[in-house]
Amino acid sequence: MTARRLTTDRLDLITATAQHLLVAQQDIAKLARLLGADVGPGWPPPHVDAEHIRRTLDQLHRGPEQIGWWMRYIVLRRGADDRPVIIGIVGFKGAPKDGRLELGYSIVDAYRNRGFATEASRAMIDWGFEHDDVQELAAQSSPELGASIRVLEKLGFEHRGDGDDLHALLYLKPRAAWLAEGPTSRRVPKLVPPGEDVPVAGIPPVARDVFDRFLAEPLRGHEDLREEMRAHLDHIQAAAAANPYVDDVLARDIVRVCEGLLDAVVDGTPVWARRQIQAAARYFATEEDGDGDLSIGGLDEDAAVANAVAVHLGRADLVSEML
Repeated sequence: MTARRLTTDRLDLITATAQHLLVAQQDIAKLARLLGADVGPGWPPPHVDAEHIRRTLDQLHRGPEQIGWWMRYIVLRRGADDRPVIIGIVGFKGAPKDGRLELGYSIVDAYRNRGFATEASRAMIDWGFEHDDVQELAAQSSPELGASIRVLEKLGFEHRGDGDDLHALLYLKPRAAWLAEGPTSRRVPKLVPPGEDVPVAGIPPVARDVFDRFLAEPLRGHEDLREEMRAHLDHIQAAAAANPYVDDVLARDIVRVCEGLLDAVVDGTPVWARRQIQAAARYFATEEDGDGDLSIGGLDEDAAVANAVAVHLGRADLVSEML
């Protein structure tokens, strides 16, 4: 699994490489330019001092397999007229040991209490548990750091005794808890994308041109796709209230298939597989497809497209049975 940047609703989590840390040792403004962002006021956040940078750099110099298991910069995306801003760090304290990872984070004062620590940590938790050998996540906090403890509790960690450091408390989250709280797709087979040159079979001829056009679109955020699908579903459900021939039940099932595919995307999912999932979601949400979605049978090709992509990516368990 690669250590590419992780993206959440508001944040980019950019893996700190040896190059990043060497630049940070010299001039944080140079690092900001390298990351394409501004530096948040009050930088550095607590505990991210020169010694912390040096220790992390020493670990990264042990080999390329260390990339991803240490620090990531938390970059807040802002409006089109404002550059992104670096607001903190999040990461693990090394690769798994005996199935356990230890999580840590730090946010500059100006951006605390706005949910960024929770959002960044949740993305790291998901990334960590997506490695099959990780069975447990740990985190440590001091009793006086009430805000930090509340973040850990919100993330599903439980207090399990004393930590390694003086006065530290140990919090743990087992894989079973992560599976129980997450989407159903975590408990069923993962995506199994074939080669990039393997076309998606089963796309109806009437849908092929529009589907191929959507395949060529730039990748969009998952939440944007979900919102677009839900808005179209709302439109269909409103129409169904006045027209019994509008199949809102099938519409909901198509959204279920597409959202199941989106939920199954992990750090190592190839770009072409992501595009195929996006194209299926976009096909449902558009009115440019073969038949009008509000007509009799108008959603049949939408369902066929979603089913074809699910089967193509090894997720036949998601296929709609309503066709």
